[in-house]
Amino acid sequence: MKKYYILVFLVALVLFSCETATGPNDIGGDTNLDLTKVGSEFGVSLKVQGTHIPAFENIKDSVFITKNDNGIVTFSGKFSLDTLSLKQIDTAMGTSELPDEVKHQIVDYFLAKYNATIDTTDKNEFKLFVDFKLKITSEGIQDFVHSNNDLSKPFTIVKYSSNVGDKYEFTKSDGSKVTRTVVTKNPTEDWSLAFWNVKTIRVEEVNTNDPLISKITYIANHKFGLVGAIVEMKDGRIIQNTILPWNML
Repeated sequence: MKKYYILVFLVALVLFSCETATGPNDIGGDTNLDLTKVGSEFGVSLKVQGTHIPAFENIKDSVFITKNDNGIVTFSGKFSLDTLSLKQIDTAMGTSELPDEVKHQIVDYFLAKYNATIDTTDKNEFKLFVDFKLKITSEGIQDFVHSNNDLSKPFTIVKYSSNVGDKYEFTKSDGSKVTRTVVTKNPTEDWSLAFWNVKTIRVEEVNTNDPLISKITYIANHKFGLVGAIVEMKDGRIIQNTILPWNML
């Protein structure tokens, strides 16, 4: 378990990160989108402190849409990485010196949060499997992470009609609240997506209880959906995640 938590955390970056939803948490719109057709594949590109880490390129990832039920889109993901690359990523992220006990706790936290499983049968290639659901329409994107996949309790990641300063709030079962705030809505192309630059709306979520992450900024485009995230770690490191919808590029 010494290094497994890094692979789990990488998947957590890809998963777009609770129990009543009203107002800004209501989205309608068209659910028959090219973006969410069954069989569509997605890729991920990662940077740490603005730099590509070679070990990231060694991650074997497979993320496909397996079902679209009136906008409730099911993704199936498989990620694998060899031991050496896992250690290199551990060092790049500044987490290699964490005590083993803390690493165990982080693994358990992310596995439970994203309902993921790890296969460690092959010690030279760790595998992680995860299935997750998002509601994706022409109006926006919602997740079900904090409601433990209760589809009746969505939480908005982005609503494309929102303006800077708008907030999406979610009350968790313990009474605590999570808030996502629209921080920018750019009229010009500000995000690189494969061969193009695209206009984006950015939504910020502060994560006070997360063991590693202090803030996530979700980056979305009305055509390509969630195109990335900027993750600020508690030690100040910045991880940039670009999501590539291959069937749309």
